Amino acid sequence: MPRRRYSSGFTSVELVIVLIVLAVLTFSVGAKLNTYSMVADVAADQLIADIRYVQMKAMGVGRTQNISFQVDASDFGIYDMQGERKKLPGNVQVVATSFGNVLTYNSLGEPSTGSSEGSITLSGRTAPLSIYAVTGKVE
Repeated sequence: MPRRRYSSGFTSVELVIVLIVLAVLTFSVGAKLNTYSMVADVAADQLIADIRYVQMKAMGVGRTQNISFQVDASDFGIYDMQGERKKLPGNVQVVATSFGNVLTYNSLGEPSTGSSEGSITLSGRTAPLSIYAVTGKVE
């Protein structure tokens, strides 16, 4: 009669399965933690597009155009559009601006930030959006 062999450890197949399950769980938790940062990046892209729109509109119509911000709010306004207020996605908020509450572009597409670079800080982002003084480029 053959003797049964009892083992108190894991087989290599069981160990590989456990490692795969742990890797999947780690990846899914890591992805969930990073979603707010991704939402903030989407909000930044939307804001950049709208600021560029205001700049292009100022150059196209040949007169100043404004975009207004409220600090600690998730919306902003584009003037000359019947008081339209746009909302940033995912509860992302404008935390601070270096130029006050209104960014104005003249008919040449130059921003009202003066001779220095302007900035807009959004919640959930480490780097603020930069608005260059002469060109008005936003990134």
